[in-house]
Amino acid sequence: MKLYLDTNVYLDYFMNREKSRYSFNIFRKAIKCKYHIILSDQVLYELSKIIEYSSTKFLFEFLKNKLILIKLEANDKLEAKLIPTHYSDALHILLARKAKADLIVTNNIRDFASIFKSERPENL
Repeated sequence: MKLYLDTNVYLDYFMNREKSRYSFNIFRKAIKCKYHIILSDQVLYELSKIIEYSSTKFLFEFLKNKLILIKLEANDKLEAKLIPTHYSDALHILLARKAKADLIVTNNIRDFASIFKSERPENL
């Protein structure tokens, strides 16, 4: 199963927030071959505004064999404007579609659920 993780799932983990254990479980299951994780340059950009690269490097190195990298292209930004949700969420939806994700994992279900199959981290 291919999962696109919204930035908030990574932030839970990196900032050791209340839901960090659910993010950790997703990463653990990916290592055990249950999931592949789609990582976009948009997620990396959003993380870079809050978390230093040195803090994220270990996790991404650990997951490198289970990561599918997807890049945002110039025409994607125009297409994302057609998706009826917040622009940043629309970018994630578009990237998840391009990568053929089975599911978007997010804490903000209401922003995604009517447009793309979504689930909260604690439900995986």
